[in-house]
Amino acid sequence: MEKGLVNEGLVSEEDLKSGTLRAKRDGVPRGTVSTESRLITEDKTSKFIGEKGQVPSVELRNYTIDRAVLDLIPEKIARRYNIIPLFKIEDVLTMAMSDPMDIVAIDQISALVRCKTESVMASGQSIKTAIDQWYGVGEARKTLIDELTTEIKEAHTEKDTGQSVDPYRKQLLELRLKSEAEEAPIIKLVNSYIVQAILEEASDIHLEPKQDCLLVRFRIDGLLFDRERLPRKLIAPIISRIKILSLLDISKNKISQDGRVGMVIRDRNIDIRTSTFPSMHGENVVLRLLDKSKGPPSLGDLGLSKDSLVIFRKMISATKGIILATGPTGSGKTTTLYSCMSTLSTSRMNIMAVEDPIEYEMEGVVQSQVNPLSGVTFASALRSILRQDPDVVYVGEIRDSETAEIAVRAALTGHLVFSTLHTNNAVGAITRLRELGVARDLLSSVLNCSFAQRLIRKTCPRCATDYQPEKEFLEKLNLPLGTRLRKGQGCDFCGNTGYRGRMGIFEILVIGKEMRALIESGASEAEILEVAHAKGARTLLEDGLHRVMKGFTTYEEIKRVIEEE
Repeated sequence: MEKGLVNEGLVSEEDLKSGTLRAKRDGVPRGTVSTESRLITEDKTSKFIGEKGQVPSVELRNYTIDRAVLDLIPEKIARRYNIIPLFKIEDVLTMAMSDPMDIVAIDQISALVRCKTESVMASGQSIKTAIDQWYGVGEARKTLIDELTTEIKEAHTEKDTGQSVDPYRKQLLELRLKSEAEEAPIIKLVNSYIVQAILEEASDIHLEPKQDCLLVRFRIDGLLFDRERLPRKLIAPIISRIKILSLLDISKNKISQDGRVGMVIRDRNIDIRTSTFPSMHGENVVLRLLDKSKGPPSLGDLGLSKDSLVIFRKMISATKGIILATGPTGSGKTTTLYSCMSTLSTSRMNIMAVEDPIEYEMEGVVQSQVNPLSGVTFASALRSILRQDPDVVYVGEIRDSETAEIAVRAALTGHLVFSTLHTNNAVGAITRLRELGVARDLLSSVLNCSFAQRLIRKTCPRCATDYQPEKEFLEKLNLPLGTRLRKGQGCDFCGNTGYRGRMGIFEILVIGKEMRALIESGASEAEILEVAHAKGARTLLEDGLHRVMKGFTTYEEIKRVIEEE
């Protein structure tokens, strides 16, 4: 690589020799000397290596590093050579280096870990940041917990005895809780869990008081994973700290409260929604993490099959009518509709939305938050929106007959309306709107499309391998004999689950001429489904099996999601 750098004119031969001698003298990577001496920038080095195809380059913020992998290389060695281990598959350890051509460092680490090593390229600064975060978090948190356990006395809350609590004593308790919550160790401890959750791409942090501890759990790819059990005496100061952050009343622990706070973590704007709920052993707290820096995915990134993507693009190009997303909470309905609006958003369109809550701030969309305490409901906001000359209207959810009636009226008067309903399948939206009082003839004329969706975990790209299913399994799914499928074996990248990330599966019901006639005649769900399937519509299960065949996920995951209901 050195000769290549000289030949490309990125560094002189004299400077390169000088830097090499200094690196040997000081016992540091050559790349560190070169960049610190400003002989060559990290960007130029990375670009050169990438263009020559010698070593792949990685973005470290995309990695979740297992503690067992970190333990393979001591922090002192990692800092000395500016490297960080990423994952280990079988007997091969992959590590990120700022100087992946440093043979001395590679040989020493290979001997240390007693296995083969592979190197990938990352900038020196990103590796330093990763070392600080991944090596520091475990030990630093342990120190904080030990310190807090020693210093903080357990808060003895008053039991419900029917007698009034001494106001003076109550005030002293509140002052003590606030003081403890604003101490530096508690602030660092709470922040460490938020940072860890962001790094692990968790959607929620659950803090659950138990009889003898505070259980910390992260929801990752839709499933909950235990992360730590903290001493019970830390419950009060941790919950109080979160309440202060979220502008909640720390003196109220017998009622539910909702709040929010914005934080910037690793240059990412994170919106945290806080919910408290009184339980037997204390206040249960859930923090929902929304990365506002990401924004909604494009339609092409939702996981739609090619034919489904064509249907989506066609249905959102309509100038009027209603498009409904259905499914349980957490199935991705809102994200999909955000993607639809993002695709439509242009300077020539007026797109207006009323939501609860606003999950992403979208450029080109006028967004409003439902606030029942101020009299702002979906129905009242929708009435006002229709006086604002919108082209496209998004209603977060059709919950009642009044909202349904106004949404139908908006579609009849030339607006394209997006909304959601809580039904199990696409055809269930028709039944639900009938139950809300929408007349059959109106429903048949305004409904353009209804789709149901679920989120499934994707097979881990790092550890996925092909396998030959048993004959009985293939026959059960009507798959040809000899069909090979894919599944993850479990590795550090996926937390040994075999899955990493999620995608959607969809059941799309397009309302054409024949379907409108069925709706107007009051046909049953079974009759409508029969016609839809005859026209080639896939059920959620069929769409899921299509993804299994493509190697995106496993049958076990599809079965888990579909049969959970």
